[in-house]
Amino acid sequence: MARTTQADEQSSTRGERLKAASRQRREHQKQELRQAILDAAADLFVEKGYDQFSLRQVAERIGYSATTIYLYFADKDDLLFTVVDQGFERFEAQLAAAAASTDDPLERLRAIGRAYVRFGNQNPVHYQLMFTQRSDFLMQARSGEAKPRVSAMQLVQQAVQQAMDAGVLLPGDPVAVFDALWSLTHGLVSLSISMPVMTPERAARAGEVALDMAFWGLAVPGKV
Repeated sequence: MARTTQADEQSSTRGERLKAASRQRREHQKQELRQAILDAAADLFVEKGYDQFSLRQVAERIGYSATTIYLYFADKDDLLFTVVDQGFERFEAQLAAAAASTDDPLERLRAIGRAYVRFGNQNPVHYQLMFTQRSDFLMQARSGEAKPRVSAMQLVQQAVQQAMDAGVLLPGDPVAVFDALWSLTHGLVSLSISMPVMTPERAARAGEVALDMAFWGLAVPGKV
């Protein structure tokens, strides 16, 4: 009797493991499909623009029915918001890593500038969605958050203020300095995305020159 009970328990344990493995496999497949939808949506949005973009096109791009897309996203805005949110999550993480990479106030700004240009070059589709194609998304909040997406740039403003407080940047309006640096890096990324001649390597070199020019004008003499 005991042997039968032990066998039953072993069989039950194996069955539970198989069920758990099956659930895990299905969840992994769902996540892969969701990411495929997001990737296809990002590409199609840049190709077609907002008005011509549709969930049916996304479904056709990945070889599924439109009904499948609606299992994951309510409509095209829900889908595009999610694409943009993914971009801002990566963007914010990379800028934060750059800001934390050094204690030197000026080098911190340089590191952030490099990270900005590098993100744009490595993620041109997401960058266009975030900052050019649908810049109205910038002032809207991510799901579950109260602050707008553009708040990811606050750490750049903080870095500017820290450099001023440390006495390495000339005193002035930190927001205006931030806007000038943002314009500089955004213009470089936009040029790199739109002009094939501006390769990522060339953009990186131009970025170094641009940052040098900016700090020659903004830094306290002798601090560059």
